[in-house]
Amino acid sequence: MTYTTEELQEMLRGMRAASSAFYRDAQRIGCHPFLEFTGLLNEYIQLCEAALALGQDFTETSVHGSGEPLPMREHNRDYLNEKLECIYGMSLDAIMARPRVQGGP
Repeated sequence: MTYTTEELQEMLRGMRAASSAFYRDAQRIGCHPFLEFTGLLNEYIQLCEAALALGQDFTETSVHGSGEPLPMREHNRDYLNEKLECIYGMSLDAIMARPRVQGGP
């Protein structure tokens, strides 16, 4: 582990505080799709909590770390997909339907 359990727990507290602050600001702004990012943040935090409960250092789970995946289940994936649809609407479906051009957008 890169960090101690106590350090990871402190990170999680900070992440929750940051998510709460984001939610308050996003509510004030009034753009509902922007507010939905809070759901993505909170789901990530829950996945990190689950990883820590399994003794996993969640700071190492990205492609920039060990690459060991977060303990994600099908319902987590479904929730994340729902949040992405709320945020981006049909844009993701439209871009996924287009053939990918090498070097293009």
